Amino acid sequence: MNELSLEKALVADNQTSVSVHENLDQIFGMLVDFKERNPQTFKFLCDNSGDLTLGDAIQALAQTLDVLEEE
Repeated sequence: MNELSLEKALVADNQTSVSVHENLDQIFGMLVDFKERNPQTFKFLCDNSGDLTLGDAIQALAQTLDVLEEE
């Protein structure tokens, strides 16, 4: 099995850990901002989105940012 490391993935994508972290942090911030500015719309979308919701996306991004900080 050819396991891809974060470093290999970053090199392949011509990115740095810092740039990826910054991009994901911006997305995370925009989702949190959307949730805060539109609480009822956010709730409706989460309640009606099926298996995965915007709330799940926020949680996934938070966990991903934690992984990047550990590397």
